[in-house]
Amino acid sequence: METPTLPPDLPDRGGVECAPPSVDRKPAWWAWPLILLVPVGLLVAERWLPAAEAEAGAQHDLSLLAILQFQAKIVIAMDGLPGGEARRQANVLESHVRSDGTAAALAMLHGFLGLDDGGREAATLLLAKRREARGADAAFLELAGRAILEGVDDRRREELRSHVGWFADLLGEPGAPEKAPLAGEIRSDASVLVFLLGLVAFLVFAALFAGAGLLLFAVIRSKQGRLALAFDASQRPAGVFLESFALFLASMAAGNLAGWLVHWLAQPIISLSGVALAVIWPRLRGNGWRESRLALGWHTGRGWWREIGAGMVGYLIVLPLALMGVAFTAMLIGVAEVLERLSRGAEAAANGAGAVAGAASEPVTHPAVGWMLGGWDAKIAVFLLAAVLAPLVEETFFRGAFFRSLRRRWRFLGAGLLNGVIFASLHPQGWLAIPALTAMGLAFACLREWRDSLIAPMVAHAINNGLLIGGLALVLS
Repeated sequence: METPTLPPDLPDRGGVECAPPSVDRKPAWWAWPLILLVPVGLLVAERWLPAAEAEAGAQHDLSLLAILQFQAKIVIAMDGLPGGEARRQANVLESHVRSDGTAAALAMLHGFLGLDDGGREAATLLLAKRREARGADAAFLELAGRAILEGVDDRRREELRSHVGWFADLLGEPGAPEKAPLAGEIRSDASVLVFLLGLVAFLVFAALFAGAGLLLFAVIRSKQGRLALAFDASQRPAGVFLESFALFLASMAAGNLAGWLVHWLAQPIISLSGVALAVIWPRLRGNGWRESRLALGWHTGRGWWREIGAGMVGYLIVLPLALMGVAFTAMLIGVAEVLERLSRGAEAAANGAGAVAGAASEPVTHPAVGWMLGGWDAKIAVFLLAAVLAPLVEETFFRGAFFRSLRRRWRFLGAGLLNGVIFASLHPQGWLAIPALTAMGLAFACLREWRDSLIAPMVAHAINNGLLIGGLALVLS
């Protein structure tokens, strides 16, 4: 008699005890409309609400000033190179001028590079162009121009610092406008920054190489059926988490609207209250707390330290996937330039390509970048927000609730990509960052699929944000 074939072993669940199965209700009808409408609604609000538009503009200008400070230090480090390369790069930065403050800051950079070496003319021309812009503050630009050409005393320097920050240190003194008091220290710091950038570039390249190897190894093991995946798509509850995710997004949107229309304190109060409601929502809908917690990913998997280690290793996999997203953005920009040439003809394409190139060269900004221009108390607060609170909340709802509900019916790749796209679209960096952020969201979803516990994606997310914010703190200090 033929021996019956035994069913294959179940995937290794990593020692995680699953809750008993529960009745999984279909998500309420309002969940998907909310999820799809919130990103669109926020985008429309930022364009049509005066308070939202003003806040977004101010945050963008402040973040751009921080990025220009970083770029200006690199230009200063190049000042000793032959052929006037530093001046050429300063001219390139002028394409980023979007406000009186950024125009004045770059004019001060021109002056620091040498008033008698083309700086006087470059600064004067830049400020004159800015005066022609609608809404320009002619009095402030006149003050900045005199400060560059004549020098400033300490009182005037501090007055200008409130508009341009660090760039005020590039100004000379009365009677010696070409000699900034801190010129030696500024040039020394710029040289150290360039050295550190080279070291960081080497470490990033090594991490990318290691991450690509780990990613390839994981793909091969998965194809061979030898990669143990702890995530169980059949675990319940699942459908109710779509409602939790929708409530989370709605509370974020409502908080932003209240902050714009009522008072800024309303934003954190409403948003955090919404987070609490979304977390307990499965319990309010009749599911047990223990089974909901396990399905969400709020458990320690194979143990705290093993999950933390998995998150640290997993971050290396995030890097090559994010690089793929950046490459995809570059490809989109190239396609846009080709289409521009085909649709407008040679002469119009030259202007159009320039516009596209200008959009491509526009630095990708985030409000947190501008906040880093504050003192160390602000820097520490931003670090805690970005490297602690954001990973906890975002991973709970994106890779926890939303991913669980998507995997109820979808395969991993579709669920991970949709999860990543919505994750990216709700970030304020703009469309240029969407491919890279989508790839990062997909990488965090890979960690959820591998470990089931949210500890690993939270750790990888925290490392990514912590390194970026920590690096900014050092550069902008």
